[in-house]
Amino acid sequence: MSSQKTVVLNTLQDLAEKDVEAAVERLGEANRQLVEVEKSLAILMQYRADYASQRDNAMANGITAEVYQNYQNFLGKLSQAIVTQTESVERVRQICHLRKQEWQECQKKKMSYDVLLERAEKRVQLAELKKDQKMMDEYAMRASRNNTRQ
Repeated sequence: MSSQKTVVLNTLQDLAEKDVEAAVERLGEANRQLVEVEKSLAILMQYRADYASQRDNAMANGITAEVYQNYQNFLGKLSQAIVTQTESVERVRQICHLRKQEWQECQKKKMSYDVLLERAEKRVQLAELKKDQKMMDEYAMRASRNNTRQ
């Protein structure tokens, strides 16, 4: 293989490595975002559970209809926030899945360049071995001819 082709393959391999690194960074960022939105969802759910418990305790001690309505309205808003946050979690999970696929594709591309370069290097080594063997054979033939003439 010519050195120009090897240079091209090395360049493509370097570019593929950079693509892999960028994909890893995007995947890592998506995973961090997922942790954050899941944490926010857990906090909202815990807050709603605590607030419902507070409402139940207040009801056991007797509350007015207006106070009860305020509790219910706020719990409704918390439930809506939980629905919205659950949707956010699902969107970020999908992004994580897409980022993982992107990383896998970049990795596969890089590995294919690795294989092509390895094959090219083996071909070059094989050609060098054949060239060396041919030179050794020619040297042996010359030496043999010189010995028979003497």
